[in-house]
Amino acid sequence: MTRLQTCIAAGGSGTPPERTVQARVVAQQSGPSFLESIAEGPDRALYVTDFHNRQLLRYVDDKGFSVHARLDVHPWGMVFDSDGTLYFGAAERGIVDKTSPPTQWVWRQRRGEAPQPFLKIEQARALNGMTLLAPGRILIADGRGGTVWLLDVAARSASPFVRDALLDVPPGFALPTPAANGLKIHAGHLYVSNTARVAMLRIPLGADLRPGAVQVFVEPLRADDFAFSPSGNLYVTTHRREILRVTPEGRVSEVPGIGPELVGSTAMVWRSGEHSAYAINDGGFIGFHWYGGSTPTASNLVRLDGLD
Repeated sequence: MTRLQTCIAAGGSGTPPERTVQARVVAQQSGPSFLESIAEGPDRALYVTDFHNRQLLRYVDDKGFSVHARLDVHPWGMVFDSDGTLYFGAAERGIVDKTSPPTQWVWRQRRGEAPQPFLKIEQARALNGMTLLAPGRILIADGRGGTVWLLDVAARSASPFVRDALLDVPPGFALPTPAANGLKIHAGHLYVSNTARVAMLRIPLGADLRPGAVQVFVEPLRADDFAFSPSGNLYVTTHRREILRVTPEGRVSEVPGIGPELVGSTAMVWRSGEHSAYAINDGGFIGFHWYGGSTPTASNLVRLDGLD
């Protein structure tokens, strides 16, 4: 499939000089589609949610995607528990206008079984990104209401883990853009992207995993989802075309030369045992429906080599 080569130039951001970046489309979903979330499974395969087409996709090698599961709901964020069980948020309707559908359901797929509804979080409004706090304890960002939820698998219940105005949209915000969106745990902190506020937030976690106060780590920073590289740099998808690099000190630079293969970039992940990152996009799906953009094209899984 397609291959690009670019160089990250040296500059005030502290980016290393002349680092070659190679981007190659390794799997594609014809449009309209909306690849929203990506996670590495216990089998080292990459699993991807296609929100629009109500599918879970699986990628193993350069043969492209296979359909892992067809659903009656529209899947958002996803995470694997330590036992290999997959959890994902699900909306009961898709995106057909300039609104975001309510998302209150969490679905579960145990290994060797079909996906099933697991829990409806009645107070939730827009469940989005997920990350594993500890075995059987999953954190879920809510795009409205200023909440990160804690899902207790054994108790089959959910409760607020953090509530803070910084996790919500700013006053008077009218667009459907999510507030709390992606979230990851790194170096003793929970990081949360707030897309509506154009900020990356950080919450210290105690030895008992209890959260401290919400802090602004970087702003302005348009961030959808994000991933930490093995060396500790943070790479951000923007739901535009750009991929951004954020150092541990908070210096931001753009990974140059990312082309139309990542228009509407949504999420990325590092695959264990590889130096490669994998990023997905929506082919302009959200830009078309929410912001009056061009007709969406195919969505891609893109392997990125050369990021540090």
